[in-house]
Amino acid sequence: MFKDLIHKILKSTVYASRSSSGEFLLKKTDFGLVQSEFAVVQSLAERALKSVAGINEARVVVEKYSHANPMKILLTLTLTEMHSAPKVSEAADKAINDELRNILGVEFYVPIEVRVKQIAPAVPAKRRVR
Repeated sequence: MFKDLIHKILKSTVYASRSSSGEFLLKKTDFGLVQSEFAVVQSLAERALKSVAGINEARVVVEKYSHANPMKILLTLTLTEMHSAPKVSEAADKAINDELRNILGVEFYVPIEVRVKQIAPAVPAKRRVR
């Protein structure tokens, strides 16, 4: 099994796997393998969402997806009144994928599933990402 995992990793440049400490993304580089836990991906996605207008609150969950796309991100949003859900979703998708590309060197598109759970008043008390 370990031999199969190493073979899959060396065959592709990015691979998602699971260990006793949780799921992680392996990226093959010129100097070896870089391991990034899904919690890091979640943190980067949350950080990227802070720059997206129209989001009052967001919940981010990273899941293993498929071999072609090792992960997907589930976003549950509270949308601010007077903002378009499709436009906010598109901006969130772009912001998250740009952040992952810049920080982790992710060379594939990470699918993002957006669910709007609520519409909040236009003047939120404080913007929260959890």
